[in-house]
Amino acid sequence: MKLNKYIYEKLNDEERNLSSNPITEEEIEMWIFQWYESIYERQPPLWLAGDRWYDRRKRIMKEAEANEEA
Repeated sequence: MKLNKYIYEKLNDEERNLSSNPITEEEIEMWIFQWYESIYERQPPLWLAGDRWYDRRKRIMKEAEANEEA
């Protein structure tokens, strides 16, 4: 199944009020992980899903700030 069809089905399967409880970016990324693993039986590459360089940089900066405060 193509990724766009998989995500479309997941969106239609969600039984919740999207105006009060919207779908998050993390949920969609989790769906991409599930789809990729079901097709290729391994984790998806970072360019498709996972930490991006800017996400890792933010995490490292937060950790450094926390270590400075401690």
